[in-house]
Amino acid sequence: MVKKVILLYKEFGDNIITRDTFSHFFERINSSREKEIVIDFKKVGFISRSCADEYLKLKKRSEKSIVERNLSNEVKSMFKVVEYQLREANFSFTPKNPANVLSIPA
Repeated sequence: MVKKVILLYKEFGDNIITRDTFSHFFERINSSREKEIVIDFKKVGFISRSCADEYLKLKKRSEKSIVERNLSNEVKSMFKVVEYQLREANFSFTPKNPANVLSIPA
């Protein structure tokens, strides 16, 4: 299987702060030929709550197999906060995208 690795730092720098950032980004991911996408968070030190929320929701809707790597503790923490809030709001996760949406160990 061919997979594509995307370095977020090269796309957005070390701080990801606007929700629209991921809206346009996922349009490109979803139109790519590769079925497996690796999102590399190396050098990304901050992601806003709204961006983390948008990322998780867009990942859930995507037909691609998306895995994350090299998340800083700060970025991991933000994703965990958003995952918790989505579960509390009864956001619908599917078997393909369970409640632990990120593909990283706890």
